[in-house]
Amino acid sequence: MGAVAGATLGTLVAVGGLSVLALINQYKAIRANDDSMFAASSMIGEAANLRADDADTLRTRRLIIGRGCDLLDKADQGTASDPPINGIVTCRLERGAHREALHEDKEARKEFGDAIERAALSHRGRARVDSALALLQARQAYAEYLARQKDKDGAGRAFADLLDDSRRLGKEHDGRAQFIRFEAEALGQTGDLHVAANRHQEAADSYDAGADALKRLLDARKSDGRSEDYQIVGWRVRLFRLAGQQCAALDRLDPAAEQFKLAVGAGSSRDGKPADASVAYEVAIAQAYLVLIERKRGNAAAAADAKQAALNTIDAVAGSKAEAGIKQRAADLKRWIEQQGN
Repeated sequence: MGAVAGATLGTLVAVGGLSVLALINQYKAIRANDDSMFAASSMIGEAANLRADDADTLRTRRLIIGRGCDLLDKADQGTASDPPINGIVTCRLERGAHREALHEDKEARKEFGDAIERAALSHRGRARVDSALALLQARQAYAEYLARQKDKDGAGRAFADLLDDSRRLGKEHDGRAQFIRFEAEALGQTGDLHVAANRHQEAADSYDAGADALKRLLDARKSDGRSEDYQIVGWRVRLFRLAGQQCAALDRLDPAAEQFKLAVGAGSSRDGKPADASVAYEVAIAQAYLVLIERKRGNAAAAADAKQAALNTIDAVAGSKAEAGIKQRAADLKRWIEQQGN
């Protein structure tokens, strides 16, 4: 009996030891797989942010992303861990763009659709911020693809989905600023679709709503203690100006003038002058439109004031450290304004 008991105990100890060893090895394998997925996702993200200004950079970018996506696909097979959704979505979007370049519409739509589906599934499972942002990124990329393909109805529905999800997810995640940016993108590009269809009032409303969203974005950044983002400020000025142009196309002069004045005000700092050259240029365009509107309204004094304000703004751009392209466009605008006479 002692021999039997000893043998049994020895067997149990051996089996238990092997089980522990198996669990340790399994944990190490899972950890190694997770590390591989994280490394591949990080590599993909870094490469995706490379500026493809020249052929060599573009080739390097494609090579790194391609190999990184292959590694991520292999690491994603059969793992019990959640794959890094940012890398997964970026791979699908890059492959969709590649299919688009080859004019393979069906395959491109499948890649974009897979990106949206994977991000949505990830967010339903964990409700994390990165999953929500990945979903919005995928929706925006797909909507822009449809717009490039001249699928106006499909693009309209896709931007509507982007708008709905950006608002819904923004509420779920405490109104974070990143979600407001996607909302503004959806509204602005929906306005562009309305313009293409000659729906001027709908376009004006969409641009105006987009400008309001950007105000919330700027306020959110300010409450977080971040400095003012002049790119967002210039974007807001441009949306107000586009809304004014749509009102002018409908010969609604009073609302048009109001939108152009909102554009000027949105780009002005506390001293009444734009703090950035790119913003100042956008303000000058709105002031130039205001000259035309005031003349149509028969208000010669207001037109003269708007003209002088536009010229002053352009001179400020010329005297700034702005890039040559902005200065050249500002000089062209100045010549156009001067050619309009008094």
